[in-house]
Amino acid sequence: MRFHTELKVDLKVLRENFDLLSERAPRNRAIFMVKANAYGHGLVPITQFSHQELGIEDFGVATLGEGIELRKKLPSMRSRILVFSDTGLRWEEMRRHYIDYNIVPVIGSEQELDFFLEDREFKNVPLVLNLNTGMNRLGLDWEKTEAIALKLKSRGRFRVNHLITHFSSSFLPSREGDKTSRQYQSFLEAKQVFSVNGIAIDETSSSNSGAIEQGIGLDESHIRPGLMLYGPASFEKGNWQGRNISSLHTYVVKADMIKRGTPVGYGGHVCHQDGWLVYLPLGYADGFLTYFSKMDIDVEGFSARILGRVNMDLSALLFPVEAAQMLESGQKIKLWNHDQTSVLKIARNAQTIPYQIFTSLSERVPRTYWP
Repeated sequence: MRFHTELKVDLKVLRENFDLLSERAPRNRAIFMVKANAYGHGLVPITQFSHQELGIEDFGVATLGEGIELRKKLPSMRSRILVFSDTGLRWEEMRRHYIDYNIVPVIGSEQELDFFLEDREFKNVPLVLNLNTGMNRLGLDWEKTEAIALKLKSRGRFRVNHLITHFSSSFLPSREGDKTSRQYQSFLEAKQVFSVNGIAIDETSSSNSGAIEQGIGLDESHIRPGLMLYGPASFEKGNWQGRNISSLHTYVVKADMIKRGTPVGYGGHVCHQDGWLVYLPLGYADGFLTYFSKMDIDVEGFSARILGRVNMDLSALLFPVEAAQMLESGQKIKLWNHDQTSVLKIARNAQTIPYQIFTSLSERVPRTYWP
């Protein structure tokens, strides 16, 4: 565990982001995606606050284990928890956990559907189906909707409690006839096929963050916000005004002047110019990844370059000479703040996505919550 290095999570900003979401999608109920440790921000604290203070009743996780952790640590919470990918329905002992902990699997294959329908203990568990309309990852083939409907009726199931699909390209500008619009049209057609075949559908959702930002799929009962509630936009050409709910704080371990041509760190990387060399107590074991090497990053008003190889426990940043007046040993600094562009720029410079910037942070970086 680090001291004087921490991810500070401002729950007030999460409330602000949720209010912005509610203005954008006033008629929709939210399934808040809290998978991957709430995108690195802390599964239990984020879920607890969102339920108690924001009134969110539905939460999405990726694994059954995440759902069980929520039930164990928040035993009084009666919200619905949906497992979207790693359901484990093929194993009987895992199916028992859904019953015991009141968790709902999202059915993403014909085999999973068979396991669900054949297990008598799932008789009263809500049926949630994921349709593959073109993502070609998880999901039942939407073109087989009629056969799925007949199978449900043959097993005494005449309603789907929640029907979903997942857009593959909603982070791109949407236009008529593109991948997102074709996926959504397929989803609408599948809904109609269920209806014609006597299968009622209680709830539906299709919109992830990028789709919500573009106003796609808001005629469904639910939306599934993820990244946007944590701050950054998924659709960068839109007008999402959310702020990062977190800021990453650390301090200067060591700072020295360095001359061009001086070797630094593993492999003896040669410094390309004179500057102020600052070491931070963040390395790849903390989630400050090795491929961040040579990345430019804005720190306390200066542009710095990550120099040499990122170590397990340390990183070296080369600042301009004038930074020596500001950044000394023991100086506390921020690597990102509540402005969403601070994380988006890091992700862009690292040639990755903000999801990975957040979720890579290891448990060695403490999370603190305020107010």
